[in-house]
Amino acid sequence: MMCLTMMLLCAPTGTWPTWGGEPTHQGLQLTKGAMLTEPNIKWQVSGGEDVEWQFSGIADCDGDGAMEVIMGSYDGKVYCFSGTTGGLEWSYTTGALVHTSPAIADCDGDGNKEVIFGSEDFKVYCLSGTGAFKWSYTTGSYVHSSPAVADCDGDGNMEVIVGSDDYKVYCLNGATGAMKWSRTTGNQVESSPAVGDCDGDGAMEVVVGSYDNKVYCLSGATGNVEWSYTTGDEVWSSPVISDCDGDGDMEVVVGSYDCKVYSLNGSNGTVEWSYTTTNWVQGSAAVADCDRDGQPEVVIGGMDNKVYCFSGMNGALEWSYTAASAVHNAVCLADVDGDDTLEVLVPNRFSDTLYCLNAEDGSLLWSKILDEDVHSPFAGDIDGDGCIEIIAGTHLINSYSIFALDDTANSSDCGEALGIHEGDGSRETVDFRATGRGLYLFLPGEAQVSIRLYDASGRLVKGLWDGLLNAGGHTFFPGLENRGVYLAVLRHPGGIKTAKLVR
Repeated sequence: MMCLTMMLLCAPTGTWPTWGGEPTHQGLQLTKGAMLTEPNIKWQVSGGEDVEWQFSGIADCDGDGAMEVIMGSYDGKVYCFSGTTGGLEWSYTTGALVHTSPAIADCDGDGNKEVIFGSEDFKVYCLSGTGAFKWSYTTGSYVHSSPAVADCDGDGNMEVIVGSDDYKVYCLNGATGAMKWSRTTGNQVESSPAVGDCDGDGAMEVVVGSYDNKVYCLSGATGNVEWSYTTGDEVWSSPVISDCDGDGDMEVVVGSYDCKVYSLNGSNGTVEWSYTTTNWVQGSAAVADCDRDGQPEVVIGGMDNKVYCFSGMNGALEWSYTAASAVHNAVCLADVDGDDTLEVLVPNRFSDTLYCLNAEDGSLLWSKILDEDVHSPFAGDIDGDGCIEIIAGTHLINSYSIFALDDTANSSDCGEALGIHEGDGSRETVDFRATGRGLYLFLPGEAQVSIRLYDASGRLVKGLWDGLLNAGGHTFFPGLENRGVYLAVLRHPGGIKTAKLVR
């Protein structure tokens, strides 16, 4: 057969999109759910055309204390729905279809969220959280790449990074939309950029795939090419930046139309392992310790109808599951049933079924019939009840529905999936806790770590550290101005630790 992309880190009562909300794209939700069996439909709404092709966003966009669900549609609009009821709060009309995932972040530092997305009218848009136009940037062609928002150059301000079918990757000023740099590739860029410190030098890199068969690692400050890797075919998959083998260094995981999944060395782009499937790999991976053995796994779908789970260490196949149709979009990892182990939410290209698999062995937990062509499912607390719900878009003519799913008992206060992603022994050797208005971290040895702080609505407040940190004790003072409860999330080679900080 010819063979032609987050970690998602969230506070207990909110979530952010896998693409854009958490720039490394690692596809993990930390809040628990209670969906032990086939869930109920909480609400169902229709867009004017194919909806939510890629991940949508969940956030309190307008600052009213309630969560919204933001999605794009092929009718050229971006919609904002109430997370609790599904009622329309606002919509914004562009000049062509919206294929991208919205990123939701405070782009200009004013304390309010913006919604950033691309359209086939050649533009990247930035709207206020209430749907008002703030700025747009015109590229040279369609924008199918979902934007990422991050401080790429270390100047304390946010940038918007996005690809375009005009063969370019753009870095835009988050406050004004002015271009800071662009990088030309050899073909269109529909992959969504991932942003992280790939080589441990303390500076951010931008990693993205291109239809010229390459994966590019660019300097976040200048856009210069630090390395590139050539696969056997086009790269539509969005890369994931993660320490997949637990050695303290970052890897880049990405699929290609050459039927392969690659794990590349984050410092130089050399192949650490690859796995050959039987059809294109178009979707993006999720990375976490799925079986609680202390080592990360990589979970990704393929156009051969399969979901694969690989050892992050060496790419060995741990399990696979065959769905009814092609797994064409990103998978999502979450503790869907609240049992302290992860599940995998699986999209399906030509099927009406959403699958929920046990991530430790690939067995089916439950399935739910929706409408044909189930797009990128994602998990988050959309109604503020302390438990995750599931959002999935579909493409059935005369329906074009987006579904919100909830457990049958409408449970509340499910808690956070704390500690379940820790490596063996790391609980005893890495100490991370709140101390007054600060955070204390003890590391037994030098390690690549990141520390990010989220508020109670799931909003990323600030990054406290991202890079190498020496052994010993370290104290961080976030300097929070607003009172409230915050969740600090530490990522280190052994896994994840969290600490609640009360201001």
